[in-house]
Amino acid sequence: MKRLFIILFVLSSVQTLGQEDKKPNVLFIAIDDLNDWTGMLKGNPQAKTPHMDQLASQGMVFTNAHCAAPACGPSRSAIMSGIRPATSGNYVNKNSITRNPILNNSVLLPEFFQQNGYYVAGSGKLFHGAHFNEEVQGRGFDDYAPSKTQDLFPFIDRFSSPRPLKGFTKGLPRYHDWGPYAPDVKLDDINDGKTAKWAQEQLLSGELKEPFFLGAGIFQPHLPNYALQEYFDLFPLDEIALPEGYLENDLDDVPEASSKQAHIAGAKTIRDAGQWKPAIRAYLAASAMTDDLIGQIVGALEKSKYADNTIIVLWSDHGFQLGEKERWEKFSLWERATRVNMIWVAPGITKAGTSSAKPVNLLDIYPTLVSLTGTTPPENQLEGKDLTVLMKNPAAKGFETTLTTFGFKNYAVRSERYRYIVYADGSEEFYDHQNDKWEWENLANTPEYADIKEKLRQEIPAYHEPMGALQEKFEPSPKPSKK
Repeated sequence: MKRLFIILFVLSSVQTLGQEDKKPNVLFIAIDDLNDWTGMLKGNPQAKTPHMDQLASQGMVFTNAHCAAPACGPSRSAIMSGIRPATSGNYVNKNSITRNPILNNSVLLPEFFQQNGYYVAGSGKLFHGAHFNEEVQGRGFDDYAPSKTQDLFPFIDRFSSPRPLKGFTKGLPRYHDWGPYAPDVKLDDINDGKTAKWAQEQLLSGELKEPFFLGAGIFQPHLPNYALQEYFDLFPLDEIALPEGYLENDLDDVPEASSKQAHIAGAKTIRDAGQWKPAIRAYLAASAMTDDLIGQIVGALEKSKYADNTIIVLWSDHGFQLGEKERWEKFSLWERATRVNMIWVAPGITKAGTSSAKPVNLLDIYPTLVSLTGTTPPENQLEGKDLTVLMKNPAAKGFETTLTTFGFKNYAVRSERYRYIVYADGSEEFYDHQNDKWEWENLANTPEYADIKEKLRQEIPAYHEPMGALQEKFEPSPKPSKK
């Protein structure tokens, strides 16, 4: 009897040791252009995002999270490399990873997991969409749907009327369009639906090699905002409210340099065409459709055998402005363009229903995944912070500010209370979010904030660099000529 007890004890110890040594899987969910119009961030009370809100309730939501850059390419490059744009010089969408020597020589996130024994697969927009083949050429992926050189499925082209669906053709880029698909189009027919279905099939197959890193990138609510009619029906046009953050003449106290931030002057065009509410409705509809797809993916994980040993991280690559400060896009250093959604559910680490208002960054995703999976980070590469510190203590010190870069030597520093913007020409903006959450009053020239501004300015890398030094050092490499 004593011998039997010893055998059972040894077997139990071996089993426990095996469980402890088993590395967690990663479900990596990306969303494009989703601003704080979600239930969890309370940016718009009309938003309907129950699935993301439910996911947030299961783990930790970071309510003061921001992008490294308010544009798809540099934001995703920073996430996937752990290197900030001010270091890499990758400031705009056309600067691919392969043409940037710093990024090209880095260990990209999927490569990192592959090197650490993970099966790595993905679908949808994880890197910068149209440049997927040129940017990463399938680096680090064991499998990708539809292929390792193509991130998006063939685009569904069945609409309820001829394009542009918005009804007018002048004054906006071609992709600024919105409207419903034809009645016979189903959710599984569109790109994002196919990505979600692929993720579900992988998780429910029960045949994924473990540990795995599974990435699913949802394109909506990026323009064009096309969605199924049922999602438009959730938002009756006569009930649509204009953005609370809009203020006429809001730009009167803003430096001229802000207008050079890839200014998309679409807001006035949309208003003049009588399309402001229809365009907002389409954004809400596309976001609600995205939320349903997130629900499908997370629901599949919860039904799978991987549920108890899989980390979920959900993020949006930057925010989006829908008329505020005369913008209809991202491409600025204001709150609505830089604030993002970030949710973590890490078994055994995060606690259900928790949140942190500390300023954090999408740049922090890479080092946090390294920490959560017990792996060793690439040497001298990662510039973000380990968010597990905040997962264990939401009020922990060491997270006083975060930095967003857009274009060369244009910076925004965000603390818990303030936003400080410095442009390349030295002009400034300063906002007190405790008293002015819509950033209507620029306090940059108010003497009482001088000391706070100087303290925040110390967080800007270029503050310690001679003017032009970074430009000379990190000018993007030219595109290789075709032989």
